[in-house]
Amino acid sequence: MQKIIYFLSVCLLVTACNDGDVIDVELDFDRTLSICDLSPGNYFLYDTKQDPSESLSLIFPRNSATELIFNPTENNYKTTFAINGTNSKFNYRTYDGNAEDLLCNLLPDAVTNIIKDYAATAGTVTTVTTFVDDDGDGIPAHIEDANLDGDNDPATNPTDSDGDGIPDYLDQDDDNDNVLTKNEKHNYTEADGLSNAQDTDGDGIPDYLDDDDDGDGVLTRLEDENMDGNPMNDRDESSLTPSVPRYLDKEAKDKYDYPHFNKNVYKRTITVRFYISNVNLDVISLTEIDLGTYTHSIMIESE
Repeated sequence: MQKIIYFLSVCLLVTACNDGDVIDVELDFDRTLSICDLSPGNYFLYDTKQDPSESLSLIFPRNSATELIFNPTENNYKTTFAINGTNSKFNYRTYDGNAEDLLCNLLPDAVTNIIKDYAATAGTVTTVTTFVDDDGDGIPAHIEDANLDGDNDPATNPTDSDGDGIPDYLDQDDDNDNVLTKNEKHNYTEADGLSNAQDTDGDGIPDYLDDDDDGDGVLTRLEDENMDGNPMNDRDESSLTPSVPRYLDKEAKDKYDYPHFNKNVYKRTITVRFYISNVNLDVISLTEIDLGTYTHSIMIESE
């Protein structure tokens, strides 16, 4: 928790504190930022707290440069922009009711009013954006990388088992057989790793990396009788094991010319940390504020 108390002695060192007022402010916010979608042309981030009811808010224009803050092309993306009090604003407010009743409400609130509103006239905002990608297959990213470069980073020189151009840690279907890795019983656990992964044909290649799971010479992807992109729901009723899908039944050797590979989608969780330095809020001058983080997720379709 960020707790900063500003006394008169601090103000005396800052030229903006020229009226002799003593401000005792405890910025005890949880530093978890939310966003309001009030204007398509601006970003509006805020943090609130109760007892007393207060808010910190940051507004800045939405454009091609600031959009990168929330969806960067590179990890650990860092940028800065200035607070000018016009189109880039930082405010500290106090209320006589619930702050959120006013912040994201297009209509006036009948029972909540702003008591004090301190608007910054200057300052610098620094943002640091990081993201974590997850293909949702149940195997941690670092496990899906052979780490041949020794840097323990799956994003550099990544392992691509099926050679489809999508690294395993981002690939929902690591063997490109149209059966998702999470459905091929890799049985990963933190204690045993992948040592108990299912290997239907006993060829030493676990099913989640084997494009011919039953070893019958017909690719799993081509045992899709109804050609719906899902080999899991196709069975040979004349087989001795009619309840077993064709791709796991070595006696079912019919081949169906299904030419498509299913699209791959993975989740990116993006975290943006906002720092504000040298901000002047009229009677409160702050050297730096760790404003907090805004986290959101997007789904990315691999090309």
